[in-house]
Formats: sequence, C-alpha cells, structure tokens
Amino acid sequence: MLELDGMNEDSLTDMLKVSFSWENWTAILEISDKLFELAIMTYGSQQQGMKRYSLKKNIAYYLGYSACMKGIAYQKLGNLAESRKCIRLYEDMSWIKDLNQEVLTEVEYYKNIAIANTFVIDLLEGKTEVLPDYVEFIRKGDKEELLACLITVLESAIKYNFCIDWVLDEFKEQLKELSCREKKEDIRYYIDYMHLSAIYLYKRQKIHDAINLTLYILVISSKLYDGTGFRKIVSFYEHIRSHASAEQQESYRNIMKNILEREFLKDEKGDLVINSRIAD
Repeated sequence: MLELDGMNEDSLTDMLKVSFSWENWTAILEISDKLFELAIMTYGSQQQGMKRYSLKKNIAYYLGYSACMKGIAYQKLGNLAESRKCIRLYEDMSWIKDLNQEVLTEVEYYKNIAIANTFVIDLLEGKTEVLPDYVEFIRKGDKEELLACLITVLESAIKYNFCIDWVLDEFKEQLKELSCREKKEDIRYYIDYMHLSAIYLYKRQKIHDAINLTLYILVISSKLYDGTGFRKIVSFYEHIRSHASAEQQESYRNIMKNILEREFLKDEKGDLVINSRIAD
C-alpha cells in the first residue's frame, strides 16, 4: 500500500505520470482510486460553497484523468472487462454542475477519449472488424494521440496475427514529424511504438528488418535514458539473437560496448559507478 494521505489532486496526478513512465500498473490502480475519491470530495465541497484549496486544473480533468489512467492500467494488466467499466466513468461527465467553457472542453475531451479507448478494448479482444472505423477516428483525431493509437493497433496485430501494413504506411509521414518528444511519457510511447514495430516485423517474417530496428531502438532508448524501454529491447534482442547475421551481432556488441563506456564511470578508487538515469 502506498502512503497517499495528505496529498492533493496535483501531487497524485504527478505520481500517476511517474508510475506510467515506470509502467507500474498496480501503483496506478491505487493512486487513481485515491485521486478519483479526492476529486469527488473536492467537487462536493465546491457545490456546498466551500473552497478547499487552489488546484492547477478543473475538476473534470482530475475525474477524467484518474478514471482513464485506471482503465489503462487494467488494460495493461489484461483485465479488459474492468477497463471497460473505467471508460464508463468518463465517457459522459455532463452531470458536473456549473459547466464553464474550460470544464466543457475537458468533458468533451474525455468523451472523445472514451470513444478511442472503446475501440482499443475491442481491438485487444480481437474484434478486428472495427479497425477501419478506428483508423478513420485516428485520421480525424488529435495528432498528439497518434502514437498511443498506433501502439494499440500494433498490439492487436501482434496478438491476433493480422496485417496492418496499410495502417502504418498511411501514418508514416506523421510519425516522422512526431519522432521523440522531450516529456518522459512521450518518450515512453515512442520507444514502445518502435519496440512493437520490431516485434510486428518479426511476426511477419521480416526478420532482418526486425533486428535492424531493434538495434536502432537500443541506441535511441539508451540516449533518451529510457530504462524501461532499454530493458525490453535487450530482452527482445536476446530472444531473436539466433536469427541475427554476423554483421548484426557485431553491431550489437559495439552498441553495448559504447553504452557501457558512456554510462559506467570509474571513481577515484577505481570502483565501477553506474549512472542512475539508465537504471531508473
């Protein structure tokens, strides 16, 4: 159990973002529940004319964010039924009273997120017939959500072994524009997208391409200090190592050697010291 008492909505939101970066899904479930509970209490206080304290965001944000993050955690843990229940909590928040423009915008945002995440659950349950509708939704949607959407498409294609080349080709240029972002959660999405792309290529028997992409991601994840992604990529490479050419194996050795030389430093006594960022 986490010690969450005494924390306000903004502190809990920050904790959720960190937990997401670390892919600590069980922690997200606990923090999300606390955030949702606290947001409901704050809303009740506001309706009674009591101002508890100043928050950075409006109440719809905290209610929607907590329920959405809880749904994502359940999705990642494989409990799709519970994830669907979470979607119902934020698909219609029009019950919130005193809707000003800021709150209305937030309510509409989570309404659209609920539509997207319903597609996500459908795809992860193997309902591949919804893919064209989901792609149409992506076309019309926020470009900032593109990586997350394509991660879902890749996860479904890998799990149920169907071709999505046409989807990846359509959004190729947009993905080049997005590339890597500065925020840690954006980096996590980018590395996960690339990692899943390598797995997809491997499953489609494009093994040489899959290994080359894996080697590329190794370099990127280490430079961006994404320890979670780095560990995944190393594990995947070890799984497919036997398919690597001599040249690819040499590239892997050189990449790992360069990473070690950059990240491990000798202290004055000659002890080996690991840079904490790569071990986060």
